[in-house]
Amino acid sequence: MTPTRERVPHVPLDAGEIADDATRCFEAGARIMHLHARDGDGRPTWRRAAYGDLIGEIRERCPGVIVCATTSGRADPDLDHRTDVLNLEGEQRPDMASLTLGSVNFPSGPSTTSIVHVEELVRRMRDAGVRPELEIFDLGHAHLAHRLIDKGLLEPPLYANLMLGFPNAAPADARSLTALVDALPSGTSWAAAGFGAFQDITTALAVAMGGHVRTGLEDNPFLDHSTREPATNDALVKRAIAHAQVLRRPIADPEQAQMTVGLLQTAR
Repeated sequence: MTPTRERVPHVPLDAGEIADDATRCFEAGARIMHLHARDGDGRPTWRRAAYGDLIGEIRERCPGVIVCATTSGRADPDLDHRTDVLNLEGEQRPDMASLTLGSVNFPSGPSTTSIVHVEELVRRMRDAGVRPELEIFDLGHAHLAHRLIDKGLLEPPLYANLMLGFPNAAPADARSLTALVDALPSGTSWAAAGFGAFQDITTALAVAMGGHVRTGLEDNPFLDHSTREPATNDALVKRAIAHAQVLRRPIADPEQAQMTVGLLQTAR
């Protein structure tokens, strides 16, 4: 979903709020920031200038943080708009960009990404020196990653987010997560994300299975779905870290996170 202040009271909207929120999450232990820039009215924007200022501010406050910009087609399917952020240079350029490996039927409507668009997104990311963050919602997406490797478009090692519990996609259970992990190309580092009330169980499964975790208000607006207690991004990060601590999983420092996603092998 695209969080709004009416539905998600603690969602950051302007660049200052987003940078403040990212700083709190970084201090809590988050190492990758998945960003959606907003315009002056708080609406999602694809314009590179909005991303450039935001990324520069976050890098200054969060040394070593990995910045991942969205290239989602939900708000705007135009490919040039979706990839405008890749045209940034220097420290304003993102380290990674999201790459959804196909179309997804969200409750609010379809997010359409044809195979032709997937391949073109990969080419543009490669040309810009930006690593793809694969977003995988079902087994077909995982198998497409193999085809993109075979065609010479994707180069291992890869990093993937496995998205569970989203309506019309893979369910949030151990069997589904195991199947997705097993379907990934060899050597892929992975994290899992759960939608809504499935976020906490997905976090627990990912930590127990040796994976990493994506969390935040984009996927889940509540700390407690039974009481509708609103969440904050940093509170969700802290809850994910609590799961890791129970299972004695150490929290990565920035350099370890960069190694995990392959950034130390990619010159900026």
